[in-house]
Amino acid sequence: MQLSQARSFQCLLALIVLFCSTISIAGEIIKSPNDSREYRSITLKNGLQALLISDPQADKAAASLDVGVGSNANPDERLGLAHFLEHMLFLGTKKYPEAGEYQAFIQSHGGNHNAFTANHTTNYYFDIDSNHLAPALDRFSQFFIAPLFEEKYTDRERHAVHSEYSSKIRDDGRRAYAVTKQVMNPDHPGNRFAVGSLETLSNEPAGALREDMIAFYNTHYSANLMKLVVLGKEPLAELEQWITRYFSAIPDRALPPFEVKVPAYRASDLPMELLIEPVKDIRQLSMTFPLPPSKASWPNKPAQLIAGVIGYEGDGSLLAYLKEQGWATGLGAYSDSSSEVETLLTTGISLTKEGLQHRDDVVATFFSFMQAFQATGLAQSLFDEEQTLAANDFRFLAKQEPIHYVSQLSQQMRDYPERHWIDAPYRLEALDREKISQLLSAITPANMVLKVQAKGLEINQTEPHFKAPFAKQKISADRIATWQAADTQTALYVRHNNPFVPSDLDIAELGSQKVPTELENTPHVESWYLPDTTFKLPKADLYFTLLSPFSRAGAKASVAMDLYVDMLNEQLNPVLYDAAIAGLSANIYAHSRGITVRVSGYNNKVGVLIDTIAAAMRHPTLPAKRFNVVKQSYLDGLQNAAKDKPFQQLFRVGYETLLNNPALAELNTAAQDITLKDIQAVPDALFATPFVRLFAHGNLTAEQTEQIARKIAETLQLDNTASTPLEIAVKRLDTQALTKTVPVEHNDNALALYLQGSSTDIAERAQTALLAEILSAPFYSELRTEQQLGYIVFASPMSLRDLPGLSFVVQSPTASAELIETRINAFLDRQSEALQALTPDDLERFKNSLISRLTTEDKNRKERTNRFWQLLDKANIDFADRDKLVAAIKQLDNAQLIKALESLQQRRLTLRTMQPPE
Repeated sequence: MQLSQARSFQCLLALIVLFCSTISIAGEIIKSPNDSREYRSITLKNGLQALLISDPQADKAAASLDVGVGSNANPDERLGLAHFLEHMLFLGTKKYPEAGEYQAFIQSHGGNHNAFTANHTTNYYFDIDSNHLAPALDRFSQFFIAPLFEEKYTDRERHAVHSEYSSKIRDDGRRAYAVTKQVMNPDHPGNRFAVGSLETLSNEPAGALREDMIAFYNTHYSANLMKLVVLGKEPLAELEQWITRYFSAIPDRALPPFEVKVPAYRASDLPMELLIEPVKDIRQLSMTFPLPPSKASWPNKPAQLIAGVIGYEGDGSLLAYLKEQGWATGLGAYSDSSSEVETLLTTGISLTKEGLQHRDDVVATFFSFMQAFQATGLAQSLFDEEQTLAANDFRFLAKQEPIHYVSQLSQQMRDYPERHWIDAPYRLEALDREKISQLLSAITPANMVLKVQAKGLEINQTEPHFKAPFAKQKISADRIATWQAADTQTALYVRHNNPFVPSDLDIAELGSQKVPTELENTPHVESWYLPDTTFKLPKADLYFTLLSPFSRAGAKASVAMDLYVDMLNEQLNPVLYDAAIAGLSANIYAHSRGITVRVSGYNNKVGVLIDTIAAAMRHPTLPAKRFNVVKQSYLDGLQNAAKDKPFQQLFRVGYETLLNNPALAELNTAAQDITLKDIQAVPDALFATPFVRLFAHGNLTAEQTEQIARKIAETLQLDNTASTPLEIAVKRLDTQALTKTVPVEHNDNALALYLQGSSTDIAERAQTALLAEILSAPFYSELRTEQQLGYIVFASPMSLRDLPGLSFVVQSPTASAELIETRINAFLDRQSEALQALTPDDLERFKNSLISRLTTEDKNRKERTNRFWQLLDKANIDFADRDKLVAAIKQLDNAQLIKALESLQQRRLTLRTMQPPE
């Protein structure tokens, strides 16, 4: 054995030993060493397989049930039926017949609920205050035991499904997906419309839809196909008793799994090109390749490794080269190995205007890169690095929100062996060169679906459901030959090893501290520090922000700041990408008060990355070619903002009004005229007299934090900093109602009503928060469920710089903005009486639900960082703020709430859409 081979073998052996020594096993299920929860797998007599998770520290319990069938199973004559069934399941069961009982129970006990229908599955999930898991499971299980499916709700919910479909008709992602479905293999069930509409869910003759839905339910919903995950604070034995009690009655129909046994594209249809006309001014190119199946290779993840190499953004990468040519602004690659029939590998590229004109050159460059990749393969050292990073990620796995965790696991139970339900996404066992080579050999011009989305393409068809103009054509032999003969580009190569892989994973002895303290030895930087190893991670978060008067100097300054940050991110992208894949992410963003930088991940090289960012901020590289590309992308973004969903456009105008932000038209005018010289002037203006604040949290010492703060001040040349932070005054509404009408190009209308508090007093904040807790569910139920105004309906708290408020929002495909306003006002008019009618028990339940949301324990380090950063970002720092708010909530009574609602309604901002003139 040669010396280099011996070293590679020793390295691989060491990594395997590392991985094996840093896992613990709960029964037969491998879990992270950082995970103190207990797990147990059980299978009920009806065949339902369940994963139980006991977390004595949990203040939120959660459950998810994955039924294993989705839109692929829709009958040809009932497109959207699986989605419609998902809606109907929430509307009453034999044991709990009231349509909104489940939702009300979850909502009033600090919880959330939802479901989604995908091609291959439907997933139902909820979370709730951990003291109320058992009764929630009782209600939840009845969906799958004895749903009522009452006919009186059939027409209402088919309209709800249609509203959901209507709200997405102008969504470019949905439109492109719909077009893609049109050209898929006609024998593949994924080629059909899945959402559902009034047409596909027709109820003629009366009762026909309900009959078809019940037939679908009985044909496809069976305990033997279901996967359940339940997380609670109770011991495993008690959780097992509950699961057995509540879920054993789900019928076992002994159904076979629904399987798709044909490829997504017929070989005879390839190579294929799709041209799609978008709503927004976007330019997207994607290449999809059907490859041999690799599902059985999940422990080695060959397709994922290939996608990782293609999607790399550092030196030598495909994206770096395309950016250098001025052809692209972004690139992503991903694989789908879930099919037994094939693997689909897709590379998506965001093009510049010049790139669109050179799109065949972009494709040629891709195949040039693939030639280099196929020639060298994946180096053992790169695989070893990926294996190390995956092992580190699993070893130091942080807790997720329970509701997301259970939904994720219930789906993973279907894809992986029981032992690997948890660790499968992180497992990387061996470098399978043969499989990688097999997959790479199928990435050819002749085996490609090339998709282009852009304005001005030659189209000749219209997709029937989303009305997207498109064209489908065979790719000519000449183009294929050109791509096959693409010249090798020496600037393109498979990436080198990552310099940010952490070398020190020790967890320091930092003591115990509950709240941040201010450090004194950091001139020019207000530095806050919270040592924290609670989560047993060698990780840290570090925020620093520069609040500058320059950021409030009008539309031109706002545009200059945005473009400066965009160019900064472009300059740093190769470094930040390496850091991110090594577990150290960075985010640099401009906002209405200045610029903020966040670095988060393994603390070993936090200081190195911060130094790199700070140096680039003070002395950025601003080439004219990059400026032109960034400016065009920015202008595209401004123009596309006017094509966002109607309710999103209303919120934008609301923030412009309340925070005195530049209007979209002002930004657009300023951006048209901005020059590179304006961007070059930003650093001096930004760093002239800023207020600078830093917060370090996690596995860092005070000395390390002070050193980082001093280095930031030195690198940024912070000689004249402000002593107090820049604040933004919120526009105070008076008793004269303010109404703004916003022209919106969309088939839906929308209205947003904002009710503003009169002060930041803790009592008023408590009143407004409790009103939001009480009103949100009935508002949704009445205007969305009962009145069927639209799919997007919500009421929520809307606090601006601690000034409390409420927002009520409806987007409708059928009602005018004026009608929506009438219905919202009618709802509010009834609420004083409804508040008066609340019993002491009702009021106490709402208080406890809100307090449960406010006092939920931080699940991970990032949550804690964000919570304290939000407090530090306020003018008056008060780490007891949450406790004071809870105390104020406990003191509230019906009369105070009625008075608070009346007071809020005296200060109104109404935002409504209107169709622009022809």
